[in-house]
Order: sequence, then C-alpha cells, then structure tokens
Amino acid sequence: MLVFSLQHQVLAAEDAVKDKAPDKVENSSENLEQQAVTPKQNKKAELDDVDTLPEVSVKDVRVKEDSGINSTQSITTITSEQLQRSQFSNIFEAVRSVPGVSTSGGPRASGMTFSIRGFADNEDVVVKVDGAPKAFEKYRMGGTFIEPELLRSIEVQRGPQISSGSGALGGTIIAQTKNAADFLRPGQTVGAKAKFGYGNNNDEYSRSYMLYARPHERIDILYNYSNRQSNNITLADKTKLDNSAIESISQLLKVSIFPTDDLEMITSLVKFTDTGMQPYDATGGQPGFFGYVRRATDDFSWTETLNYTPDNPLLNLKAVFAGGYTNLHDLLKPGWSNINPSNSFCNGIIFTPNPSNKTICPGDLNDYYNYKTRTIDLSNTAIIAKTDNVELSLLAGWQYNSREREVSRFYENSNSSVQVNSYPGGQNLTAPSGNRSYKAFYLQPNIQWGQLNIKPGYRRDDYEVEVTGALTKKRLAQFGQSDKIEFTAETFSLGLAYDLFRRNSPEKLTIYSNYAQGFRPPLLDEYFTAGGFGSRCLFPQTPSTICGDLYNLQNSESTEAGISYQNPRLWGTNVFLSSKLNFYHIYTGNLFTSMRYDTAQGKYTQDGWERRNGIEFESFLQYQGWFMRGSYSKISGELNNGLTAVPLYTVPGNALNINIGKEITSSIDANLTFRKISDRDVILSGDGSASSPYTYGIQNGYVLWNAGVNWRASPNVTLRLIGENLTNNQYRFDNAMGGSGILGPGRNVKFFAELMY
Repeated sequence: MLVFSLQHQVLAAEDAVKDKAPDKVENSSENLEQQAVTPKQNKKAELDDVDTLPEVSVKDVRVKEDSGINSTQSITTITSEQLQRSQFSNIFEAVRSVPGVSTSGGPRASGMTFSIRGFADNEDVVVKVDGAPKAFEKYRMGGTFIEPELLRSIEVQRGPQISSGSGALGGTIIAQTKNAADFLRPGQTVGAKAKFGYGNNNDEYSRSYMLYARPHERIDILYNYSNRQSNNITLADKTKLDNSAIESISQLLKVSIFPTDDLEMITSLVKFTDTGMQPYDATGGQPGFFGYVRRATDDFSWTETLNYTPDNPLLNLKAVFAGGYTNLHDLLKPGWSNINPSNSFCNGIIFTPNPSNKTICPGDLNDYYNYKTRTIDLSNTAIIAKTDNVELSLLAGWQYNSREREVSRFYENSNSSVQVNSYPGGQNLTAPSGNRSYKAFYLQPNIQWGQLNIKPGYRRDDYEVEVTGALTKKRLAQFGQSDKIEFTAETFSLGLAYDLFRRNSPEKLTIYSNYAQGFRPPLLDEYFTAGGFGSRCLFPQTPSTICGDLYNLQNSESTEAGISYQNPRLWGTNVFLSSKLNFYHIYTGNLFTSMRYDTAQGKYTQDGWERRNGIEFESFLQYQGWFMRGSYSKISGELNNGLTAVPLYTVPGNALNINIGKEITSSIDANLTFRKISDRDVILSGDGSASSPYTYGIQNGYVLWNAGVNWRASPNVTLRLIGENLTNNQYRFDNAMGGSGILGPGRNVKFFAELMY
C-alpha cells in the first residue's frame, strides 16, 4: 500500500467509486510544472480543507500512470514513474526510448549530446532545467550537466516549438526538478529520504540525501544532495574504457511559496560539480585522439518562477527569471595531448641544457571556459471568447536571453615563447571570448471550433553577437570587419487538428498536421574564430581568416502529419490505451559546414542542404497491474555539402523500444526493456569533395535487454534491483560527426536502497 498526496487521493477515490479510468491529461512543460508546484490543485478550496480531509490509502493498481504522449504534437514526457523505475545514471539514458531520440558521443556524461531526428550538435538541441536554458560551447564536449536523481520529469519536444527559442532545429529537452509536494504525505510537515546505490560494472557508488518540509501551509521546501563516484567503465569484452571514471556532486534547493490563492512563487537552485581525467575530444568517435585532460566542471543555475492565475479568463501569466554559470578548467600536462607535447629537454618549466633560458619550456597548459547566462521568459494565455462550440485563446510571450563567454589559455611558464607569441594575455584566437543575446516575442492564437483546432504562430528574434577578446577585435579592425553582428529573424508555424469523435467523448481519434520554421545562428566560434582550425574563411580570400558576417543563418522547415488514439476503456474494459503515428519531413538549408569559397563565382557560398524523412510511433497500454510502453522510429535523408549529394550519414539507426511491466503484488513490481537498433551508415574517409569522395562503412546494429525489480518492503523502505545490457552485447553509440561511435558499457547490475521518514 502506498500513501499518496492529497491530489492523488481525491482522484483515486473518485476513480474507485466510478470504476472508470481517468481521462488522459495532455502533457506539456507548463502543465507538469503547475501540477508539481502546489500541494493543492484546487487552490481556494483545498488550502482550507487540507487538515480536515481524511487520509485515503490506495493500491498502486488503482492509479493510472500518465501516458506521457501528446496527442497532436511531437512531444513525449518521461514521467516520474519511469525515472524511479529505471534509475538512469544520466539524463541521456533517460530519453533514449523516445522515438526519434538517440545519444551521440558517450558513454561519459561529459561526452554525450542529445540527438533528435539526427540533429546531434549541442547547438541544435535546446536544454532547459526548470525553465532556465543551459548553454555551453566547447570543441567536442557535451554541455548538459544535471543529475537525474534531482528530476521529476523530462519533456522531449521534437522539432521547433514557438516558445523554445532559436537553435532548436532538432528540438528541446525540458527537465523539471522535484518538489516537496512530491514526497510529503497528508498531514506531514517534515520528511527525509536517503538513497544508496551500487553498480558493479564500474564500481559506481551513489548516495542521495533529501530533506523536505511544509513549515506553513503556503510554503514548501526541499533540499537534495547527491554524490556519484565510480571507476572506469567495463566494456563487453572485459576491457576498461580509459579515463571514464566519475566523481560528481549535485545539489538542489527548491522553495515554493503561495502568498495568495492566485500566486505561486518557486525558487530553484541547482549546482553540479565534476572532476576527473577525460578525453579532450569527449564526443568524438575516437576519444583521446587529441589526448587527455584533467577536467573540472562547476555548473550552477537559479530560477525564479511566478505563476499568476486569478479568476480572470484573460490572465494566466507565467514569468521565469533565471541565470547561472558554467566554469570549466582543463589541465593538460606535457605529453597528455598533442596540444601540449612533451619535450625531453624540459623538466617542468626548466630547460635542462640551459636553465637560464626561460622561453623554451611552457610547462602545464590550463584552459579556462567561463559562461554566464541570464534569461527572462514571460508568457500569458488569454481566453478571449468561449461558447459551447467555439473557444478562442491567445498565447503571447516575450523572451530575453544573454550568454557571456570568457575563454583563456595560460601556460605554467608565462614567459614561454608559445605563451607570449601565440596566446598573449591568455587570449586564444581559435576560441574567442564574446557575448550573444536576443530579444524575442511570439503570438500563437488557438481556435477551437467544434472538433477542429487551428493554431497559427508567429515569432520574431532580434539578435546581437559580439566578440570581446582584444586580440580578435584588433584583427577585425585591422581588416575593416565589424566585431558586432546584428540581425532579425522571423519564423511562422501552423498546427491543425481534427477530432473524429465528438468533442466531449472520452475516446479520442485525432488527425493532425504541423508546420514550423526554425533557424540557428552561427556560434561565436563560427563567426569569429581565426585561422585554419575552426574557420572556414581562409587566406587569401579573407585576409583576417575570420568569417564574421559572411555567414547566413541556417534555417529549417518542418512538416509533419499523423494520427493519435486515446481510449480510457478500450472495448469497454479497464484497458487504457494511448497511441500515436507520426510522419515528418524536414528541410535544412544554408548549412554552415557548406561555407566555402567558390572560385568560379569569385565569392563565398553556403548552399548546402539536408533533407530528412521520418516515421515515429509510440504507444502506452495499461491494464490493472500491467503496462507496456513501445516506440519505433526510422529516419532517412540526403545531404548536399554544396558540392555533391550523398545519403545523410549523421542519422541514427532505426530504433525499436519495448518496456513491459507488472505490479506483481501491492509491494513488488517488475519490468523488462527490449531495445533493438539497426545498422547505420558511417563515414570511413573522405571530405565529400571531388578529389576526396566519401568512403562508407557500416556500424553494426545491436540488441539490449534491461530489467528491474522494485520491492516496497515497508512504507518507509524500498529496494530496487536493475540490470542493464543483461546479455553483455558489444555495441557502439552514435557519432555526431558521421564516423563510428564509442563502445558502450558491458553488463551492469545496480542495487538501490531507499529509506524514507
């Protein structure tokens, strides 16, 4: 038996009386956040009645798990139940069962990036934590630092969404952290939870301590501390993956205040630190090609969210104010990397043949990447008109985002010739410091006319990108180029949906189609990097070797159509079913990688493009104590690099995921997961030019079996046993660059013990 929060008690009690499955609740980040932030959903009534309503206990089998499937948009939510059931080691593992989603790089979290519909670069997928966009830009390194133990849900938006912001050509990952209301029992004002885990593959020890309280009926507080440490990962062939050990600490402080019945204020502080030896090029298919570094990461974000929902149809206001920083330090000792090669005549910074010569031996190399972000996100949904058959609402929003980056490179010996000549003052021309900011507003009317829904959208972004590194600014001025680039971009969207059954029917059969435009501006490194490494504008055509405003925006158009079906009582039984089949086509133009100087035309061109065609299917079925989740995705396409057209080699293999579970008793449940990934094309050699055509190979597909058993030994004790890659198959992750990926971990058995007070 489990005791649920007041909201779940009331819903479950009504369900028991009616003997009817609840209607499906459509998922969105806004809905999930509103469900989580308050301990009482019906604010006015429940704030007064919380201490007088009786406690209700219900069996798990009486409560329907949310399907997580959006019926008309390509949005899937990883629910709290899924996160608890599978005990993922990182956020990337948690989303791999979503159709169209895979992981590039890996298996280290610092070397992983999200791949959505084959868009695998960091800048192609926007990541938000509690509404705060995360931003990190470094050569061949992942930029998402969040411990899954802190999360209550993960929403995956595939394709551009009007409120996601620019850059989301692939999609958006929206993570929501836990709240005290997720753990407090009825009448409870303070509680605690301790969790201990062990994984035998890499001797991973994890521990988590949580305190949560409701000192006042209008205040919730939660603090969580998580620590994860491990040795190197063991591959399927029993060898070790060098420099894959983990040493990370995560902390979450969350305070929810309800000053009035209409106002909610949520403050969230998230901190992550990680240290250890890692490949310099962590996301590459051959990690360590550029050597290894001792990497220290310090990531912090804060978010203040206000939800104002008065009894006024024109006001449903949400405001997010957020900020944070990511500080990274890479230490490269001589010989660890070809970036800092060893010298047999050097002992540290001493040149042994002539110790008085202070210019020869640079010593240790230190790279520093410091990021700061600021965000304001305001949105309001106004119900303008509403009748029995027609409803008109308007979503309006305004956003501001700024990213500041400071990059420096210092050698231990500040008098060394390489420091003085190549990196004066610590400045690095291949990774310049700079700022990027935008202001945007968007409008999205929503017209519901009987069974027809029409949702057009408009968005305008005003961008400013500026380089601040003095060395780069000097070079730009020398050749008459601007150190600041400004532009405006407008995008449009349209959604159509039609319910084939009557509007108030619990059974839903919906056909839909969505169209969305998106764009991605060049990175600071693309706009302002100088020289042959990273810059596509070379001497003599560009004397400064800095592209600057020669770049056009990379743009995309996405069109999708599909059908979804939801039935809380399939064939008049207690079977709950939600399924969706989606087809999409994506065109991406002005590829940055196609920037080149066309000697025939005497100018730079950027006319490369990609075409993607895909199929996505997802389904959720539940009957009493049984559940099944399934998904399938297939992507194919074509790439034109400006010179020749070839098959799109960056897309993942076809993916089939099936997860089946059973609540064996009121205290024991078990689940089994099957994942099959097909072969994929990879690039073995060549750059796609006429003189060096691509040579293709095959990255073999694979099958993975995972399983788990959870035992609630008492209301305060839960034990979990998880098995990953049970058959110990050898497999590879995807490589975003198109080559063969990194080998994945072998068999891993994890055990967790949770203690609650």
